[in-house]
Amino acid sequence: MVNWNRIYNLLDDITPLAVNCGLLCGSACCTEWEQGAGIYLLPGEEGMFSGLEEWLVREERSTGEYGVIIRCNGTCPRERRPFACRTFPVTPYLSPEGKLELRLDEAAVLLCPLVKAGDIRILEKRFLMRTRLAWEELLREPQIRKNIEWKSRQVDIMEKDPWRKLLEL
Repeated sequence: MVNWNRIYNLLDDITPLAVNCGLLCGSACCTEWEQGAGIYLLPGEEGMFSGLEEWLVREERSTGEYGVIIRCNGTCPRERRPFACRTFPVTPYLSPEGKLELRLDEAAVLLCPLVKAGDIRILEKRFLMRTRLAWEELLREPQIRKNIEWKSRQVDIMEKDPWRKLLEL
């Protein structure tokens, strides 16, 4: 079982850059970019939001499973940020052999200048180290690992699409 308090504490006092990266983009990732938008929670993470049940929404995923989303109005207290917000703009990738890699989340290329820059090495080493530690622990949970393996295989499929050469991220 995941110790969410420990995971959250790992990422409480660090950010992707040594300075407030929100100054680069007007804190675009911390705003309600679309009415009713939200952040997917990892399996079991919804327990961290007791007292905020009205913000939680169950949504069917393309895999046929249900995920929980916490709706975002862009003004959550920093200490209550979901895991995905704490590690943004980094996402995990599991190679077909099961090796963990941290990557910039290409889905955020229009939102985040750090992703647009295309080089994960510009992020703070401490941020990346703690994000890796958190993911290594989370991937011990079978449901979470299965979810990340599925997402990684989707990335593999997308990387082979011929249209990607037109965009060259």
